[in-house]
Amino acid sequence: MEEYSARGLAELRRQKKRKQSLQKFLGFIAIVIVVLGLYISKDRWMPNFKIDNTGYTDDEITEGSFPLKIAGSTKYKACTLGDRLIVLTDTRRYTYTVSGDTNNVESHSYSNAILKSFNNRTLMYELNGTSLRVDSKRSMQYEKKMDDPIYVASLGSRGFTAVITQSDQYVCELHVYDDSGDEIYFRGCSQRITDVVFRDDCSGCTIISLNVSEGNLVSEITAVDFSSTENLWTAGNIATCPVSAYPYGEDGLVLFGDTMFACFAGDGTEIMEYPYPGALIDASCSSAGAVMMFENKERRSTTLSIITDPASGGVTEAKLGEKFKHVLAWNDRIYMLSETLLESYGYDGKAIKALELDQPFSDFEKAGRFVYLEGHRTIEKKEF
Repeated sequence: MEEYSARGLAELRRQKKRKQSLQKFLGFIAIVIVVLGLYISKDRWMPNFKIDNTGYTDDEITEGSFPLKIAGSTKYKACTLGDRLIVLTDTRRYTYTVSGDTNNVESHSYSNAILKSFNNRTLMYELNGTSLRVDSKRSMQYEKKMDDPIYVASLGSRGFTAVITQSDQYVCELHVYDDSGDEIYFRGCSQRITDVVFRDDCSGCTIISLNVSEGNLVSEITAVDFSSTENLWTAGNIATCPVSAYPYGEDGLVLFGDTMFACFAGDGTEIMEYPYPGALIDASCSSAGAVMMFENKERRSTTLSIITDPASGGVTEAKLGEKFKHVLAWNDRIYMLSETLLESYGYDGKAIKALELDQPFSDFEKAGRFVYLEGHRTIEKKEF
């Protein structure tokens, strides 16, 4: 009897060690994916600048009108907040009006700051730090200090936030805060969360996680209601690593993986899978449809794939003559940026308008009838 118990305990210890090893492995892989993703997309969230301080001081942006001139050593991130432009440097946060006038300038002490915007709110948080804040157009809505370092955070309507942190007890923790900054939901997770997508009414969310199945990295999706401890639905063993996710229809989800696109209805039913025809460059989604841009190195070509009705399984493809690097689905238009061109397409795959650029831009923001082009030394505003 003692021998049996000892063997049982030994087996339990081995199982526990295997589980701990798997959790550590998942954590390591998730960190690698996040770091690689940030590196690949570094030009989107932090353009690099050559140091040339002639006529500028460090961390200075000119005022008065567009184009805004950026100091040579300054790194920045930008997003729109309604019709305003928010520019975040290492030490300051600038708010500009449509005409380029400075609406507000304030100092901050966030390190490795990430800036996001959604539905007339902005979210700023420290990657691997503990601070975050949510701002409306009028003022700061709330600020939080987390107990553990932040992996990633997502923004919902009215300023709801989902914050994924490190944990001593779990692989990670999910904290959800309402528009007053009060915690309304907590979840200790055994898998690494990579993204969270809120429902339109913020009564729940869909959690995207990274898992391992038979030695392969896979995605797992879990839909929850904040008023219940039970899952609404789950979809597991999706054979792709999660890159980004967007809401679809009523409580459904669009998932862009590294190797394929997948779409799920509000009850968790998978509607469509689309294996990529090449290496994914960028992807975006709006209520009008999902768009993906691929590079085929063998054919030296770029392809735009458009999905407007996942239930039909149809895909519209357009061969692009330019080597584009960013795509944005915005209302009923698709916008693409290359080194020399900003171009718009319809969801039928036909070109609508093109704007030739006199210098390279790393990214762009869309607001109303304007685009803000983010360059190494300037931020320009164009009607497009």
